[in-house]
Amino acid sequence: MRWNIGIIWCTLLLIFGCAPQPKIQKLPEEKKPTVSEAKKYHSSGFEYFKNGQYEDAIRNYKQAIAESTLFVDAYLDLARTYTVIHNYEEAESTYMRLINILPNEPNGYYGLGRLYTEERKYVLALQQYDKALEIDPEDALAFYGKGYVNEKTGDTGETLRYYERAKELAPDDINIRYSLGKLYVKLERYEDGIRELETVLQEHPEDIEVRLFLGDAYASVGRYRKAEEQFTYIVEQSPDYAAAWVKLGNVCVDMKKYSEAMGNYKKAIEIDPAQPSFYYHLVDLLVKLKNYTEVNAYLKKAFTITPDDAILVALSGDLYIAKADDAFKVKDWDTAISNYQIAINNYEKVKTLTDSPHWVGYAKKGIERAQIQLKKAKEERWWDKGK
Repeated sequence: MRWNIGIIWCTLLLIFGCAPQPKIQKLPEEKKPTVSEAKKYHSSGFEYFKNGQYEDAIRNYKQAIAESTLFVDAYLDLARTYTVIHNYEEAESTYMRLINILPNEPNGYYGLGRLYTEERKYVLALQQYDKALEIDPEDALAFYGKGYVNEKTGDTGETLRYYERAKELAPDDINIRYSLGKLYVKLERYEDGIRELETVLQEHPEDIEVRLFLGDAYASVGRYRKAEEQFTYIVEQSPDYAAAWVKLGNVCVDMKKYSEAMGNYKKAIEIDPAQPSFYYHLVDLLVKLKNYTEVNAYLKKAFTITPDDAILVALSGDLYIAKADDAFKVKDWDTAISNYQIAINNYEKVKTLTDSPHWVGYAKKGIERAQIQLKKAKEERWWDKGK
């Protein structure tokens, strides 16, 4: 019996068509990033951050990441916001998430390095910067970060090496040039510091801190008028910045503008009368100007703040030596002898109040000078009485 070929094919189709088919698992479709929405959330987060509304900033940065999981700046700014509010655990977690998603993105390692630096975990910080440099051996920010860690740990040589390398790689980076300029000033490479800081000031003429370091550098190389310009700008913009008034006073002394210097020192004391160091400058100037009445008044006020201040005691020694010298010139031997002895007593006291090599040495020189003059005064008094 022959089977109809059509019937056979129908039978086969029924058999295989009705058999259970193996299930093929569909992979979930990756959510396509809505970049424009992510940027909107990121922009809103940045505005909230600038206004100090950190929780709102965090919410928007998180939403930006949800919209675009590869949005590097959103991760970085989210971590930075956590750092600002001292939530270091979440900041670290955010950087780690970015590193896990984009292991070849150096900014994740750089950000984590900065976080560890702020937490004073310097070894971990250096490890992160090294990882960034493995990805990009010419990453200026990683060299800058390594320099900053070394600055914090006191290795000035390494700091300089890394900062200079960072500048080579990113000569237009103002933060790098600012840090390098400050370091040059610290190392007394004033002209190099001036070059860097002047460049920074061109872009940020309103930056008071830049002007402060630049003013110090100008003063150190004898460019007093340029220094005066910087400090004058600062006190005009921030009239309650007492330390700037002192710096302006110091420059005025260098320019022999003593009356202006005195006014500047007094202004600093008026702003912050509890700061002993402000009295040092004024008392020292008043002694040189032989304004003993005011010296006594300001010393008395300063000693009520800090009665055992070695520098104030040393300045008291200077006062009595100056008064003794004046008495010596007019042959008032008794007054001269008395004041030289008081000066010696003050300088001796300095040595009991401080271990500072500078001030101990200062006191020893004062004692030597006072003893020489004391001996002369006693001899002169003896000769006068013998006449």
